[in-house]
Amino acid sequence: MDVHARCVAILLFFVSDSSVVVAAENAQQLIFMQVGKPTSTQNVNITTVDLKYHNMFWSWGQTGCQFGLGARVGWFEVANESTARLGGGGRIGCQWGHWQTWVPLEMVWLEQHSFGERGAAFKDYGGPFQFVSGLGVGYAFNEQWSLGYQFEHMSNWHMYEPNPALNSHNLVVSYRF
Repeated sequence: MDVHARCVAILLFFVSDSSVVVAAENAQQLIFMQVGKPTSTQNVNITTVDLKYHNMFWSWGQTGCQFGLGARVGWFEVANESTARLGGGGRIGCQWGHWQTWVPLEMVWLEQHSFGERGAAFKDYGGPFQFVSGLGVGYAFNEQWSLGYQFEHMSNWHMYEPNPALNSHNLVVSYRF
């Protein structure tokens, strides 16, 4: 079993184990806006902008941790070409006082997956379906608003050739209701 399958299996175990997870009485809704730039120098300019919604409907007792599902709609610009980035998936988030951490695991569809000109500035993500995972940390200013940072990794997990990953730094603004 590869690493990705193990991660999904562990997540499913925690979600399905009723002694650990209980349905949240007051499910919280989250809306995020995130803007990202690559972590390393690329041969083309890359920018991501995403709007996300998550319904955090499971909580782990009194730990301050929750699990939810959601959707995202975004814009992906590579080499002055723009395309839609749509998808959804799960999110585990924890809050202790004002500090928050979260881990998203999502799948996205790219309307266009190759950009630029071959032999010049060119980027090909292999195919339209990509997996996105990340790790974030943030600070809640009050009950509704928070600001944070998320490292995000996008790749096709070897479904296509080539499989270039895009690692990005993201500024995240969220609203909880």
